[in-house]
Amino acid sequence: MKVGVIGCGNIADIYFNNSKQYFNNFEIIGCADIREEASKAFAEKYDVKQFSVNDLLESNEIEFVINLTIPNAHFEVSQSILKAKKHSYSEKPLSIEFEDGKKLVELAKENNVYVGCAPDTFLGAGIQMARKLLDDNKIGNINIGSIAMAVPGHEIWHPNPDFYYQYGGGPILDMGPYYFTALVNLLGPVQSVDSKIRNVYKERTIGSGDRKGEIITVETPTTIISHLEFQSGSLIDAFFSFDVWKHNKNHIELYGDEGSMNVPDPNMFGGNLMICSKKGGQWESITTNHMNLGKYNIEKNLQRTHEEPTVANYRGIGVAEMIDSIHNNRLNRCSGELSLHVLDIMDSILKSGKENKKLMLRSTCSQPKFFSEEDIKPLISNI
Repeated sequence: MKVGVIGCGNIADIYFNNSKQYFNNFEIIGCADIREEASKAFAEKYDVKQFSVNDLLESNEIEFVINLTIPNAHFEVSQSILKAKKHSYSEKPLSIEFEDGKKLVELAKENNVYVGCAPDTFLGAGIQMARKLLDDNKIGNINIGSIAMAVPGHEIWHPNPDFYYQYGGGPILDMGPYYFTALVNLLGPVQSVDSKIRNVYKERTIGSGDRKGEIITVETPTTIISHLEFQSGSLIDAFFSFDVWKHNKNHIELYGDEGSMNVPDPNMFGGNLMICSKKGGQWESITTNHMNLGKYNIEKNLQRTHEEPTVANYRGIGVAEMIDSIHNNRLNRCSGELSLHVLDIMDSILKSGKENKKLMLRSTCSQPKFFSEEDIKPLISNI
């Protein structure tokens, strides 16, 4: 399928590179950005056609558009894609507002096109191995668990960190999609949330780049602690913060009737699991770097606790899987339904903290189907 990209920022490189190297059912043939110089640079770098946004949406050759704009623009751009009767896949989150996300899902149905949304990291080997172990009842029913994402703040390394601390930013909307999408994949939909929020520092100092030393104002909660109750009955405590220098919490811990499991970083595709599958037994390490979407392909500078120096990054598999779903007339795994529910979780967490009360979610979704090695093989090459 011929694909276009709107938004030529930092995240776009991984989509262009991975599409050329790994995925065999789509081809990015053009790009657009409101900054003409940005789309021109990407068009030259990856040998694709440069479009204006309107021309890309009107192109008869392009059937599918990847929306890589900033979060505040996701709704407007995805809406324009769907109105053009093209399939839309956006970076996370689906939108900033739940009601806007709901409109996108409804618009896709009205126009008989698909809508999808990152993250697709839950399709990777780490989370899918965890899913298989849970489906095989290796640690019994999941009763309780925890998730944690805590860093000192992006102003330390990011030269323009303002949007992380404005409305639509903060740790929940920045990193929450990875964790909550993984949890819904593992445990099913969430029923209710009960949260506390804090804004620890009113100002932040930029630590790098041309603006180093500049003070920015914080307008959004930077620490969130929430209690999630799933429809399955599982209870999960969530901790997200931009106010922590160091910690020793695991990304995701799940505790079942028969054992316990540590799930790897949901922001990446591979990673090792730790499982205790016998009551009182020893921890066992389960590797995933032999699996299709678990093989190491990048090295990275460590930023967060429990990150690995070599990781698997196959961003774009959600696009390939969505196109395969379109061809086979089935629901895509990174569906609008799923991403809307994840948006509902995040929005409800923040509202619960602001209103200081438990909130029931407004949406639900089906648990995505397990993504097996056999499902993956037809979509990839050179792995």
